[in-house]
Amino acid sequence: MPAHTLRSPLHLIGLAGLCLALGCSSSRGSVTANPEPGAASAPPAVAPAATARAHVEAGHDYMNRGLYDDAEREFRLALESEPGNQSALAGLGRAEVKRGAYTDAVTHLEQATRTTTQMVSALRSLGDAYVALGQMDKAATAYREAVALTPNDLDTRLSLATSLTEIGEYDEAISVCNSSLRLGKGQPKTLARIYQRLGEVSARQGSTPEAMSFYYHAAELNSEDVTIARGVASAAVRGGLYAEAATSLNRVLLLAPLDVAAKKQLAWVNFKLERYPNAIHDYEAVGDSLGTADRYYLAQAYAKSAKVDRAVELYRQVARLDPQNYKGVYCNMAYAYYEANRYQRAIEAAREGLREDSSSACLRFCWAQALDKLGKHDEAIPVFETVVADPAYAEPAKRELERQRRIVRLLKTKERGN
Repeated sequence: MPAHTLRSPLHLIGLAGLCLALGCSSSRGSVTANPEPGAASAPPAVAPAATARAHVEAGHDYMNRGLYDDAEREFRLALESEPGNQSALAGLGRAEVKRGAYTDAVTHLEQATRTTTQMVSALRSLGDAYVALGQMDKAATAYREAVALTPNDLDTRLSLATSLTEIGEYDEAISVCNSSLRLGKGQPKTLARIYQRLGEVSARQGSTPEAMSFYYHAAELNSEDVTIARGVASAAVRGGLYAEAATSLNRVLLLAPLDVAAKKQLAWVNFKLERYPNAIHDYEAVGDSLGTADRYYLAQAYAKSAKVDRAVELYRQVARLDPQNYKGVYCNMAYAYYEANRYQRAIEAAREGLREDSSSACLRFCWAQALDKLGKHDEAIPVFETVVADPAYAEPAKRELERQRRIVRLLKTKERGN
C-alpha cells in the first residue's frame, strides 16, 4: 500500500500560492511548475510549532542523557520559535534546576504550571528549585500539588515529606510517610527511604527512641545506604546518645571513607565522650578542612590532654578567625595554663584577654585564682572584689574574698609575733 503524506492546511495554501505565481498545468491530477533555467528551488517553509516541537524533543533527549547545557539551549531555541510553548518552558525550568540556576528556574516553572499539560514534572522541578532557594513553604505547596496529580509517585511523596519536616508540619509529614508504606511494599530500598524519613521526623519532634527505632529499621532494609547511616548518627547526637552516634559514624566512614563532615562529627562525638586522644586524632586528620568551631573543640581536647601549648596555639587561631563570637577563648586559654599549674602564664593570658574584653569576669576570676596559687593574697583581694558584682561569679568570689582576707590576717599576725 502506497504511503500517504498528510499535508497541513498551511502547506496546501502555500503550494496553491506558488502555483498561481509561477503558473501550473494539470495533467492526470498532477501539478507541475516550470522554473526558469538555472533557478534554485526554495526550501519548504517550516511552521514555528514544528520547529519548536523538534527543539523540545531534542531538549528532552539531552535531559535524559544528562547533557543539561545542551538541553537548555534546545529549550531556548524552542521558545524563540514559539514563545508560549509550555513544554519548552517546563523543560527549560527543569534544565535550570539541574544546572543550579534556581531563581531562573522558578520563573519558567511557574509559567509552565499555568496549564495542565506539563503540570506534574514542572511542579516537581518547581519544588526542587524552591528547596534549593530555601523557600520550604513554597516547596511544600508545589509538592502537594504534584502528589495530588500523581499520588503513586513515591519520590515526590518523599520530597513532600522532607519539605514538611523542614517547616515543622510533622503530623502531615508522618501521614504522607505512613500512606507511602503500602506503595513501597515488597521494595526493601524504597521502604528504607520511607522509614528514614519517619526517623528524621521523630528526631525533630524530640522522640529519640522512636527515631532510633525507625532508623535502625531503615538500616536493616538497606545496610549499604550511607545517608541512612548518617541519619542514625544525627538522631543519636540530637538525643545525646554519643556512643551510638560514634558507632554509626564509623559505619558512615566505612561506606564513605572520604566523608570529611563525618570525620569532624566523629571527632566532636569523641570529645563529648571524653575520648580526647581519639578526638585529637580525628580532627587533625582533616586539619585543612577545620572550621572555627572545630578548632575550638580541638583546642579543648588538647587542653584536656594537658598539651597546653598546642591548645593555646589553637585558641589564638580561633580568636583571630572570629573575635566577636569567640572572646571567651581567652578564658579557656588562661585556664589551660592554670590547670597545668603554670600560674604566671595564666595571669599573662588573663591580662591579654582583658585587653580584648575588659568586662570578662571569667578572666578576672582566673587571674585572682592564679595570684592565690602564687601566694600573692594581697594582690588577689582587689581582683576578686571586681568579680563580686557579676551574678555568675558572685558567690564563689565572696567565698574567695573571705578566705584571702583570713589568710592575710593570719600572715600579719605571724609577722607581728616574729
